[in-house]
Amino acid sequence: MAPPTNSPALRLAVLASGSGTLLEALLAAGLPVCAVVADRPCRALEVAERAGVPAELVARKSFGPGFDRGSYTAEVVGALRRHRADVVAMAGFGTVLTSAMFEAFRGRILNTHPALLPAFKGWHAVRDALSAGVAVTGATVHIATEDVDAGPVLAQEEVRVLPGDTEETLHERIKAVERRLYPETIKEFLARLQDRKEPSMKALLSVHDKTRLEDLARALAGAGYELVASGRTATALAAAGLPHQRVEDLTGSPEMLGGRVKTLHPRVHAGILADLSDPAHEADLANQGIEPVGVVVCNLYPFFEQPSVETIDIGGVTLLRAAAKNFARVTVVSDPADYREVAEAVKTEGGTDQALRLRLARKAFALTAAYDAAIVSWLDGQAEATGGVAAPQAGAGQGALPPTLHFSLELAEALRYGENPHQLGARYRSTGRASWWDSVVQHQGIPLSYLNLYDADAAWTLLHDISDLGPAAAVVVKHANPCGAAVAPTLVEAYQKAFEGDPMSAFGGIVALSGPVDEAVAEAMAANAQADVVIAPGYSDAALARLAAKRKATRVLSAPAPSAEAWHVRQVSGGWLVQSPYRFSTRPEDWKVVTRAHPSEQGWTDLKLAWRVCAAVRSNAIVLVKDGVAVGIGGGQQNRVSPGELATSRAAGRAKGGAAASDAFFPFRDGLDAVAAAGVACVAQPGGSVRDADLIAAADELGIAMVLTGERQFRH
Repeated sequence: MAPPTNSPALRLAVLASGSGTLLEALLAAGLPVCAVVADRPCRALEVAERAGVPAELVARKSFGPGFDRGSYTAEVVGALRRHRADVVAMAGFGTVLTSAMFEAFRGRILNTHPALLPAFKGWHAVRDALSAGVAVTGATVHIATEDVDAGPVLAQEEVRVLPGDTEETLHERIKAVERRLYPETIKEFLARLQDRKEPSMKALLSVHDKTRLEDLARALAGAGYELVASGRTATALAAAGLPHQRVEDLTGSPEMLGGRVKTLHPRVHAGILADLSDPAHEADLANQGIEPVGVVVCNLYPFFEQPSVETIDIGGVTLLRAAAKNFARVTVVSDPADYREVAEAVKTEGGTDQALRLRLARKAFALTAAYDAAIVSWLDGQAEATGGVAAPQAGAGQGALPPTLHFSLELAEALRYGENPHQLGARYRSTGRASWWDSVVQHQGIPLSYLNLYDADAAWTLLHDISDLGPAAAVVVKHANPCGAAVAPTLVEAYQKAFEGDPMSAFGGIVALSGPVDEAVAEAMAANAQADVVIAPGYSDAALARLAAKRKATRVLSAPAPSAEAWHVRQVSGGWLVQSPYRFSTRPEDWKVVTRAHPSEQGWTDLKLAWRVCAAVRSNAIVLVKDGVAVGIGGGQQNRVSPGELATSRAAGRAKGGAAASDAFFPFRDGLDAVAAAGVACVAQPGGSVRDADLIAAADELGIAMVLTGERQFRH
């Protein structure tokens, strides 16, 4: 907590568990006791009540049979914060607290011990002294730390061990000394703390985005912080009537280089980075006349939105990193979304606690990491655009794979679970960049699952790959593989034909539609097997009403077009595989007919659809299309024959006279024969096998037109 200028009288809280005799001694000495906190019902609470001192019971037994020490400590710290305690005196408190207590009141927790520390630590100090046969023991007042009975000694007084002493008689004489020595030492400690010249704590504000800045600045000023601001931030504070110091007045150096250098100065960064528990740091500040900074409020130039050399922030990143490093005492605020929480903390508690500072520090480092990653990616693009390279590249002769990749992701939405209920799952997006998924509107249904998102993404992407092949298009996907696809004159026809491609597999699948859904399409969907997700550009009110009435469990989404990613990244054990995303690299007009037979006009149309759908099917894949409808899809097989047999079986005679596509070449004739069994009139395949001539001859024998596309489209 940051003391304001002209600090008020310090407030002493007492932690007690027993009879309250030490508390009585503290009260009798006139110490400024602001609260008493006990871990169990005890006389000390009655002593506090009689003295008119606020008392609070934080009962140990209410924290479960296993006793959650961390939660209990947090509750005790919270109680002390509520009573605005500056210093804490332990008075026989019987519960050991975690490090959070000592972080919250570092160097300001006092305790008394019935021995001359470091001798005879622990609960049985008097008994141990007697057992050791010492002639002298005594009482010690010390700073309490996480290490029990190990903090710096403030005062000690000897007590002689008399002949015939028992543990009880010796302890009574030590207690008498403690009841005098402890209040005296606390009084001296408070006086030194009060009289010591406390530097005024500063809050440095340097922000590009000034949203809600005034409210936070007022809260900081009200809590006693002196505001320091740079450039346009100072102008904004002046306009709000908030007293402040300009950075150039603090540093004695003018802003220069058109604003590139404002806060890069030792008088700024020493005030942020100083560890005030280190005497050497305090001496350095005193020698240089530098006052500490307790809060840094900074957000960065908008490089994510407007990448350029001029939007690369240097001073802001440096401020954030310095403040985040020193989160033990400095609050760093990098996001206006956190202003309200920080303002509330300084208003009610006088400052932020360790947990909040740690969270904000992590957020600041995450921001600067993402910021640097975005700059590196932009520089890679600049190098590519100018024909230069920043460093040796991978994939020589195949294009530009950069020597390093820098991805920064931020949590976009938590999901109920991952692929399976026992797995964690969430959707992340690139930091600082909205995804098309962020613009999706869910009209009905329970929240999307991990697999809903994965499958809907596959369906929506494939839909946009085929939507130019006809007036309307529809796709049905199950487990990331298409089980139906069609183009047709109307959307309701396209949907119905896509569904009929494989009605059994369509149950619980994803339906993607190329146009706004009207009541007729909704009626058709209500009449068929239920889909888990429907995704389309939009819906009429009547369509939404129909789906809500008949398909309440279906998640209904409206979405913009999907966006392309720069790289396709997949994790493997110990590393990552990176490639450019799959794109159709050849055009149908460049495909080569290698047989005597040629595709008909409709055959060419069906080949295009089959080829594009085939690219979305897990390899090995075969797709059969007839009159703009995928009637048979076989995929995910380890040989070239089985997918043809699966596709032919699912087509059930509907592919006769249609077209087939294979994602890779036929290594042997048996793969082609499996496709020919469906009765197709033409087939597209990449070619490139050593047996291409044999396959072409087989196609001629079968009377099938064969088209070589010149590109393979494996998908794993």
